[in-house]
Amino acid sequence: MDFLTNRRDSATEKEGQPVLKSYYDRQSGLWGLRRGERMTVRPRYPEVFDICGDWAAVRFGNNRAGVVNETGQSGIQLDRCRKMKFMKEDLLAVTDCAGNESYIDLKVNRTYREKPVVLSFGCMELPYGGVELLKVGEFFFSRTGKPYVTMRGVDQNVIYFYDFYLKIPDYRVPKDCQLVDPVWTTLFDVFACVLAGDEEEVYWCCGRLADRSIVVMDGNGNYYHVEKGKEKRYIACNAPRPGEEDFHTVMERLKEEAGRRAGIAQRKQLQEEEQKRLKRLEEIRDALPFRMGMKWGLKLGERIIVPPKYRRILPPVGYYCAYEENACQWGIMALDGKVVVEARYQKVDIECNGTVHLTVIPGKVKTIKL
Repeated sequence: MDFLTNRRDSATEKEGQPVLKSYYDRQSGLWGLRRGERMTVRPRYPEVFDICGDWAAVRFGNNRAGVVNETGQSGIQLDRCRKMKFMKEDLLAVTDCAGNESYIDLKVNRTYREKPVVLSFGCMELPYGGVELLKVGEFFFSRTGKPYVTMRGVDQNVIYFYDFYLKIPDYRVPKDCQLVDPVWTTLFDVFACVLAGDEEEVYWCCGRLADRSIVVMDGNGNYYHVEKGKEKRYIACNAPRPGEEDFHTVMERLKEEAGRRAGIAQRKQLQEEEQKRLKRLEEIRDALPFRMGMKWGLKLGERIIVPPKYRRILPPVGYYCAYEENACQWGIMALDGKVVVEARYQKVDIECNGTVHLTVIPGKVKTIKL
């Protein structure tokens, strides 16, 4: 089945080449395959039902049917049938000799009696970017090598995609599933987890770390650490070998590492946000107060930056200006309208170097640095 799961890859490799077609040999009465003028399979099939990309649905000489690639290598073999047709999203419709239809998921060679609806989550074009499920009746099926099916009647609205994994509510959690935080988490908080880019199986999510990475358990009691955009990494198991660290020892170290990464990421995000904000403030540093009715706002040319809602606004000093919300209640805001100092002072003086003098009451002045 390897070549079936790589259908998209091989189609990309042959992009720009002539499309795969069938051709009829009158002398033998059989069909072959060709790509442009190049014959890829000599006439050997009594019938070619359909072609999609580099794959053909054919009838073999023994009257059975199947799917072959452009060189005739067989991937799926079926019993006798009346009709086969490729569908979108790697599905194959098969009509048997009695006229009954079934559907094959070509990614995993799994057959369904009812037509599946393919649900995509995330971005399937990116590595580790997306996940697919098949909805058949009241159930959702995975497209992983090891089959998984949800409990009956799970609402699609409670299935949620978090950047790199799909969360599926499921209370059939194995009793040996260990938790990242056993104090604040119970087995009822554990859920089935489909990892983006992982075609092996569906896992049990044991918890999330401070950096938003997760820990999952497979069906054999092995635990993995999963980060966004990366392949899962084995960390522990329920039956550690001699000399191997147990789950709780590994988790203590992972939590500490995740905490450090989360702190670094948070500081970086704050720095980037501050840089973006300073850039915006620089772009509007020529904004001026304007009056509409009895209220004041800030305006850059004809563009209103801060809507008129204040009793008064003084001309800006640098990226900041003093505003009066109520009578004798002054504060400071940035040019983008973000309040820096709440309006509760009798007077506000802003110096060019960012020093601010806030008059609490006459004779009592508070000095701060912006």
